[in-house]
Amino acid sequence: MPTKSANRPGFTLIELLVVIAVIALLIGIILPALAGARKAGRSAGCLSNLRQMAIGCLSYANDNKEGVIPSFNMTGIDTTEPLDGWGPILDRDGYIGAPAQNTRSVFYCPETVDVAGVASGQTGTDPNNPKGWHEWPFVRTGSANEPVTIPTLGFEKILRVSYWMNSINPIGGTVVVEQDLHYSGSVGYGPGSNGLYVKQTKLNAFVRPHQLIALADGVYVGRQRDNQLGQANSRIGYRHPGNGKAAANTGFADGHCRPIGGKEFPRAFGGSNDPNEVIAENSNGKPSVFANPERAMRP
Repeated sequence: MPTKSANRPGFTLIELLVVIAVIALLIGIILPALAGARKAGRSAGCLSNLRQMAIGCLSYANDNKEGVIPSFNMTGIDTTEPLDGWGPILDRDGYIGAPAQNTRSVFYCPETVDVAGVASGQTGTDPNNPKGWHEWPFVRTGSANEPVTIPTLGFEKILRVSYWMNSINPIGGTVVVEQDLHYSGSVGYGPGSNGLYVKQTKLNAFVRPHQLIALADGVYVGRQRDNQLGQANSRIGYRHPGNGKAAANTGFADGHCRPIGGKEFPRAFGGSNDPNEVIAENSNGKPSVFANPERAMRP
């Protein structure tokens, strides 16, 4: 007498193929969604990093008579001394702790491309360089930047940083020094061609802190004229999605953070930039690279 299991019908080949096709279809739908969720999670982690750094910068200013943290300290114009950097200063002074040369610190965006973005001083035309990292403190050796420690000043480890600071950074050439032009500056540079030195920026120089960009995805500091996606030597790293386009997560002088799209990121005057476009990009109500946009854009 046949058993029940012997009478149970099996799957036909067509049914098996249909099941396999359905599973493949579901995988094709789910995997992109999972990848998007991972990207969104990494972007959220980056924004969290920026908030911590922006708050650290505000705390530094509050503890230093409203003096904004220097992008780095230096002496002279084309110095060969080691340059400390805003990241190591925040770490040394206890505002944000970070392990040496680590990719899992507040100073490292989770979407960073593993390249030394300004190893030769500029990012050039390689789109990965602005998405890379820079190590602080460092010393300039010709056209190269070599990481070093500065034990005499309390900088006993090298930090891998993949964020950019909006600061005046005229190192290596003689330029007109305009104080309080951006968020911060390379304090001690000078004398410029007008005989002035870069001094520490004060918080009261910021006309609209909620619109003034302080930090962003990217590498190093300065070069504000080349901020937009695709520009040669841009130091802004557009690592994240934003309204269907590449965006850079950005921290502002008042401590809040949000992404800015690659064609909306404001630039400064210079190079081949159209002055009217620069004025429009930095107008009231929009993010700006200028501490006092009206003064900076005055004819």
